[in-house]
Amino acid sequence: MAKGRVVTSLRNASTSATVPSTPQITTRFPLAPLPNGMLLRSLLVAGISSKRLLLIPSLKILSFLSKPDRNALLHVEKNPLIYGILKKTFYDQFCAGETGPETRRRVRQLKDLGLKGVILTYARETVFDHKTNKADVQGVDSGDISSSSVADLCPHLEEWRVGTLETANLIEEGDILAVKLTGAGPKVTQAFAEGRAPPQRFLDAIDEICAACKSRSIQVIIDAESQHFQKGIAAVCLDLMRKFNRDGSAVVYNTYQAYLKKTPSVIAEHLEAASKDGFTLGLKLVRGAYILSDDRHLIHDTKQDTDDAYNSIATGALKKQLGEFGKEGGKPFPSVNLFLASHNRESVMKANRLHQERVKNGLPTIPVGFGQLHGMSDEVSFSLLAEKDENQRSPDVYKCSTWGSMGECLAYLLRRAVENRDAVTRTTDEYSALKTEVWRRFKSTFGFSRNLGTAILESLTGPKDEKASRLPVSRIIACVRSERSVKRLSGKLSDSQIALKISTGNNVQSVKHSDVVLLGVDPADVRETLREPGLADALAGKLLISIVAGWTREQIEALLDETTTISDKDSARIWVIRTLPNIAATVSQSITAIEKPDPKLPPAYLEFTDTLFNRIGKTVHLAPSQMDAFTAVGGSTPAFFAVIVDALVDASVAVGMPRQEATATIVQSMLGTATLLQSGMHAGVLRDQGTSPEGCTIGGLMVLEEAGVRGHLGRGLREAVTIARLMGKVPHVNDTRH
Repeated sequence: MAKGRVVTSLRNASTSATVPSTPQITTRFPLAPLPNGMLLRSLLVAGISSKRLLLIPSLKILSFLSKPDRNALLHVEKNPLIYGILKKTFYDQFCAGETGPETRRRVRQLKDLGLKGVILTYARETVFDHKTNKADVQGVDSGDISSSSVADLCPHLEEWRVGTLETANLIEEGDILAVKLTGAGPKVTQAFAEGRAPPQRFLDAIDEICAACKSRSIQVIIDAESQHFQKGIAAVCLDLMRKFNRDGSAVVYNTYQAYLKKTPSVIAEHLEAASKDGFTLGLKLVRGAYILSDDRHLIHDTKQDTDDAYNSIATGALKKQLGEFGKEGGKPFPSVNLFLASHNRESVMKANRLHQERVKNGLPTIPVGFGQLHGMSDEVSFSLLAEKDENQRSPDVYKCSTWGSMGECLAYLLRRAVENRDAVTRTTDEYSALKTEVWRRFKSTFGFSRNLGTAILESLTGPKDEKASRLPVSRIIACVRSERSVKRLSGKLSDSQIALKISTGNNVQSVKHSDVVLLGVDPADVRETLREPGLADALAGKLLISIVAGWTREQIEALLDETTTISDKDSARIWVIRTLPNIAATVSQSITAIEKPDPKLPPAYLEFTDTLFNRIGKTVHLAPSQMDAFTAVGGSTPAFFAVIVDALVDASVAVGMPRQEATATIVQSMLGTATLLQSGMHAGVLRDQGTSPEGCTIGGLMVLEEAGVRGHLGRGLREAVTIARLMGKVPHVNDTRH
């Protein structure tokens, strides 16, 4: 079974079959919730982002297009070709929508993936380029900006107020509104840059926005922006926290960028203010996203310095020990709510586990939430969701998205591309994870891994015919990873003739109550599954039957040996048998290779294994050196036969037979041929008996011989065997073979 394994017992002629699920603190398929369209688009964008030869030109194009005042040919909203390409790729990957209805649909789609909520922001902002000493409001022509800056009433401020309130109306209770204060226009940004108080109309507008959000239980994050404006932004945010964060929890959060050298001292100042004025500090921590436009000397010299700063602040906050605050003999730690926004898997996993550990042990800590950007690091988000605590509660995980016109979102899209440029390792890992998920779904659709375990369970639980009487099974425990799988199996096995229990999250306990384990996970999940604490000890003295391709008996035994805590390994030996069924197991017509086991294996274990797989077809016993060849001879040939059948059916249709009748005829002819060959008739004899002088059969056979079909089939099989032997040893072996 793709999502589990079966455990069976020979003790006293009674059996338990168990399919242990994946350990609860992780997930075997973290990207499984993604819809196919979103997954494939993510794969495309990650493929570009993980290859510098593709990413650097893309960055230059985005940077060029993001400049204001482009002519109609190069204007992203006036040139339909440029607009269409960006819309279907980068925009749809990272942004929620251009209109309210489009954005609502995307917000609902994100929340339906199992996230706690969404963080939504209105894309309009002002970006100050330190190199050119120029500020640009995204989506607004520079002429409009200059004229509005001298007007008594800046129209951009009102547009920003309305747009931000509309953004709040697109989300629901429990969601978060992210606000870019510089989107309010030049009168506000000039005040920020010059260290003056912003216009009262702006202060009234942001007060109105925060009050409206608080009344609907929506939190507000004030985004960090260009350092040219950040001091003014922080001052406004502190005043908002003083007003709205008065109930022991944060409504308003300020954003702190760990890549800035001065951030620890800024946080210390704000902790002092929170302590003095009695409000809860909303601390959202990010690494930073303005490296392309900010003054470089303000930023840490290396990425490692930034990582260290981020982890230090996160750990200190969770332990309620930051700088002089919370230390023995230091200042009392004020009320703080923490939000960690990061795509760094190590950082967020470490922080979540620290928080769970401190809660479990009754140690001081603070509330924490986690966020990743829409379209980025989905594997991190869903892995976090799987990190359940002892009460089976997931951490609060959000996806942050933006909405607005293409022009307004260009700066946002450019920063996403820059983040990928500066995190090559992460994007490469993300690309690999996406490829793995696409391949898993392909196998689930066109392969047999998803259904193999179910086929074996059905053979165990079916009517007790002559075969069943030879297999001493009295009880089955099927462990799966989701309630959805529980419902699916319950329906399929509702007529079980054997006591059946379907369980989630109880691998170790299930194995303890069983005697023989059938391991049927995807190859990539074997290490995680067998390393679950306590599993190797629970397997001591039992039989482990592997149906996993690519893992040898020696590799499995070595992995189990690493994790067991039992010192007397001879008396508590785990007996491993390697098997390879093929896709026809789903219709009980498999050919299963059983590797010749350790000579010391109890004979009853081998007999049981043979009997088990004879219930879903037939078996052959092969030496370990022949198992790779069987991967192709037994595993690839059904696909070869399918190609032959497909070609014969198409040819039958071409000469006038209806496709349905042609398919039935060809398939039955193949089945009859297989039955004749299984009866002992030699293939050459069968061929000769089907031909006659000057007949149609010999005429067709001559065409096949002249085309070299026999030789090409043989070469195809030999190539498949060669690749099977190289898989896991040579990367991308098919890329270079001829």
